Amino acid sequence: MARNIVKAKLDVIFKKMFTDAKNENFLKCFISDILDIPYDDIEHMAIENSEITPEEIDGKFTRFDLRLTVNNSLVNVEVQMSNRNDFPARSLYYWAQIYGNQLKKGESYSDLRPTISINIVNYSIFQTDDYYSKFTMADLEHGTVLTNKCAIHYFELSKINRKPDSADRKKLWMQLINSESEEELDMLNKTQVPAIQQGVSIIREMSEDERTREMERRREDALREEISALEYVGQQKKAEGIAEGEAKKEIQVARNLRRLGFSEDIIQAAISD
Repeated sequence: MARNIVKAKLDVIFKKMFTDAKNENFLKCFISDILDIPYDDIEHMAIENSEITPEEIDGKFTRFDLRLTVNNSLVNVEVQMSNRNDFPARSLYYWAQIYGNQLKKGESYSDLRPTISINIVNYSIFQTDDYYSKFTMADLEHGTVLTNKCAIHYFELSKINRKPDSADRKKLWMQLINSESEEELDMLNKTQVPAIQQGVSIIREMSEDERTREMERRREDALREEISALEYVGQQKKAEGIAEGEAKKEIQVARNLRRLGFSEDIIQAAISD
């Protein structure tokens, strides 16, 4: 029976793997391949939110995103395990928050920096066979790009097969993140791609660390609670018989959920679906 390894697609493990100070070169390789930036062209890279607290690990609806500055761009990386039907809208909202919160008093719109969102999800979003999609703001009729300050990337792990292809670096990274067994790590190690081999070593090292294992267990427990909470929200909506235009019933559901301690984000999602 294959020995279990920590899952890099679990948000807290992903963040720990890429924010460790000794893995700076590893992170730089990831950004270079994912965003098609030549490695040597990355002159500046800094992690803005490396801290992981025990309270966050146990918290439902906690985001373990990875925020970076890369040269003159703002980059946000998020891994999402559980299927949320509103994820494209949520990811656009998070992109807009980062983009819109840049300016300080006295700065002009021309000072706004390019903002890039990288979303890695453990399920399918789009009706295509491709595992990778990139969106920008462009004129659909003429193909004219409105601005180069917006890029939103999606990687759908459910569309990734297990056979490594050393010619497709993006796919190799996703296979590494999606790996769940020693056999998969062995296959990736044989690609002879240095950054991927480093990733294999990092995952193996993390898998031997009891504190990391405990972090994984606690985070998985929190995610299971999150799924249960979302299911409960659905049951509440059904029980209240919410239909379009029945504002009074929506208000009652919102009150019930607030009384049970749900966040406003979850409440608004519940009454707007």
